[in-house]
This record gives sequence, C-alpha cells and structure tokens, in this order.
Amino acid sequence: MRAVIQRVSQASVTGGGKVASIQQGLCVLLGIAAEDTEEDLEYIVQKTLQIKAFSGEAEEERWKRSVVDIQGEILLVSQFTLHAAFKNQGKVSFHRSMSPERSRELFQLAIDKFQEKYKPNAVRACVFGSYTNVSLVNDGPVTFLLDSKNPKGL
Repeated sequence: MRAVIQRVSQASVTGGGKVASIQQGLCVLLGIAAEDTEEDLEYIVQKTLQIKAFSGEAEEERWKRSVVDIQGEILLVSQFTLHAAFKNQGKVSFHRSMSPERSRELFQLAIDKFQEKYKPNAVRACVFGSYTNVSLVNDGPVTFLLDSKNPKGL
C-alpha cells in the first residue's frame, strides 16, 4: 500500500456528486496494491497519524507535532495510479493495483480505521471509484511518501 501524504492548510475532493473538504491537516492519496492486506493498512494508518509534519511557533518546535497533536483533519482520496507500471512508448499499466471490488472494501476500512484511531468527525473521504477533482493548498510544501512494503523509505 502506498500513500502520498501532503500537509495542507485546506483541501477538498469533488466526485460522485459529493464534496469532502478539510481545513488544516493532511491530504492522503491512498494507492491499494493487489497483494495488500489489513496489515498494510494498519501500517499506513499508524504512520500517518504519527508523522511529525507540523511545527509550533517556536524554532525548537519545528517538526515536532503530528496531525493528532494539532487536532487537524484528514482527507482520504483513493489513488490507484500510485501503483502504475510503465511500459514501452509511455504506455501505463495498472495491473499492480487491487481490483475495484476488493479495493472498495479496503478503502472503506481505511476510512473506518482512521476514524476509530483518531476521531470520526475529523476524517473525510472521496466517493470511491468516482472521477474526482482534488484541490489543495500544500502547506510548506510538505509531502511524504509511505510504502508498506518498503517501510524505510523509497
């Protein structure tokens, strides 16, 4: 499982006739691979909630606070293209991504886990499988990459 995590001052996703938006917090683009399990999801949830992406006002407080510490919000966006494989002449294959039927369940479980481990009213998500438009203000910019199969980094 892969996640692109961006520190944002605001973010929204529109799709499937719905809009989900947050203020200060993290926008999480979540890519679910064919072989991913609940264990991979647990890793992503835990690390996302622990990342020290925020700073206090004093210089010595830089990179010392998590989204939980600042009581920020989380926006989850399904992003199957994070597992793209590149072929000849720029062609792209998504065979590494989990099938839509199975990933729908895991994505819903991701929403549930974030709400359970953090707080339900601070976690929002897009409509799974819909064409979406994501808008965000990347604060910093600060962006992190997580891969449950490569926990030490890319």
